[in-house]
Amino acid sequence: MPARSTTRRLSLLRRWARAIGHRLTVRHQRSPNRTGTRHHVGVPQHPVTRRSAEALAALIRAGWNVHHPPYGYTTMTVGEAAASRRGNPRTRLTPDPRRALVVQAIFYWRAVTGLSVERITARLDADPDRYPPPGTHTSWPPTGVTAILTNLKYTGYQAVGTRDEHGALRPAEHWVLSDLPAHRALITPALFWAAQSPATSVRRIPHRLLTPDHDHTTGHNREETP
Repeated sequence: MPARSTTRRLSLLRRWARAIGHRLTVRHQRSPNRTGTRHHVGVPQHPVTRRSAEALAALIRAGWNVHHPPYGYTTMTVGEAAASRRGNPRTRLTPDPRRALVVQAIFYWRAVTGLSVERITARLDADPDRYPPPGTHTSWPPTGVTAILTNLKYTGYQAVGTRDEHGALRPAEHWVLSDLPAHRALITPALFWAAQSPATSVRRIPHRLLTPDHDHTTGHNREETP
């Protein structure tokens, strides 16, 4: 009898353990949904005050660089440039002589020869000395090529808010651009739009960058392969 009683108790304990484990598993699976629901109703993960957003927009409209320079550019101080609140001098973008040519080649391959992002990536990786990868990468990631092709700063304007979290162009009403060209352009606006996905309708994006008056040339012949 004692042996049977012990066996029965062990059996009950195993059932309770399985039941508790099942409940914990279900609870763990439900928690991300509850978190996602809170995020869905509009609770910001990284709130930015309206005042700081307006200050950032003012710097962009004035043509100052406020982020890490994109591939193909470096930064420089301009004369008696105004300093930030931390005392650092304001900077503007200036072309990186070696990498600026790579940016122009990428846009040419995409807009003129019609190469896909994958084929452009393969061509860049085939000659890393001529086309150095971005940052600390040892090879070109396709996302790096896409980031270049969708960056409006290469048209000579400072810009923020032009792309969503997936790297796609946002509607023009979300953009903040400099009032005037802020640095030397590596490509023309016409070449930029020609390099975009065919799903992007230029006619649906009313913006001054689409007007002929702002189609600044870069001094490079588009008919020649970089």
